Amino acid sequence: MTTQAEELLGAQVIGADGKVVGTVEQVFRDDVDGTPAWARVRSGKTGRFVPLGSSQVSKDGLSVPFDSQKIMGGPNIDAGQHMSAAQAEELSRYYGLTVPTQQRRTTEPGTQDDQAMMTDSDWLVRQEERLQVGKETYETGRVHLHKYVDVEPVEQAVHVFHEEYDIERIPITAQERISGNIQEGDQEIILHEERAVFRKEVVPVERVRLVAKRVEEDKTFKDEVRRERIEIEPENSSAGTGPGNQGQSPRS
Repeated sequence: MTTQAEELLGAQVIGADGKVVGTVEQVFRDDVDGTPAWARVRSGKTGRFVPLGSSQVSKDGLSVPFDSQKIMGGPNIDAGQHMSAAQAEELSRYYGLTVPTQQRRTTEPGTQDDQAMMTDSDWLVRQEERLQVGKETYETGRVHLHKYVDVEPVEQAVHVFHEEYDIERIPITAQERISGNIQEGDQEIILHEERAVFRKEVVPVERVRLVAKRVEEDKTFKDEVRRERIEIEPENSSAGTGPGNQGQSPRS
C-alpha cells in the first residue's frame, strides 16, 4: 500500500460487508520498510486494528477485505505510539496473515550462521475457526385484535302491580232503609297496571389493546468449528517407535 499515513487519518473505514466500521484515528508503520501496516479504527468508544496490506482507498474511504464483525471482534491491544512485534504477530494470527519471518541468528560470538533468512515458505500457519455469535430480529408472527358484538339474553326481576275488579256486597240495615224507584243503573271503574319500561345506554367498561411483551431467555445453540493441527509424520511406519519415542505425538 503506497498511500501516505497522513492521508488515511480520519478516513471512513468500510468493511467487506459494506458497513461503515468507524474512522482511522492512528496509523502504524512497518518496522522494516516504514510503509503503513496497521490502522486503529475508532468506533464510538471502541478502538480496533485492521491490516492495511490489502485495503484500498477510494472517494468513499478506506475499504478493507474484512467484515465489520471480524474487525470489531479483534484483540483489544494498547499499542500507544508504537506497535511491538508481539502485538503485530497477535493481530496477524487473528486475521490469518502470514507470521513475520525470523531474522538470521548468530550461534557463537564472532561466528555467523550460514543459514539464510527464513522465508514465508519455511512456516506452516495453523489456523482455527472461532464462533462469533450475533443477534438479529425476525418477525415471528402477527396478532390481530378484533371487536365483535355479541347478543345475550338478560333477565331482571321488576316489582309491578296491576288492578283487578271485585264486587263488594253490603246488606242495607233497617236503619238505612232507602226508598226509591226500581230502575236500571250502571257504574264504571278504571283498572290500572304497572309495566316495565326498558331503556338501554352504552357504558364504557374497559380499554383493551395489543402490546408486545419482551421475554428474556437464555438459549443454547450448537455448531461446529474447524481447527488445524500440525503433527510430525514419520517417513515410514517404523519410525518413532523405538525406545524413548513410543507414544509421543508432538502437536501444535
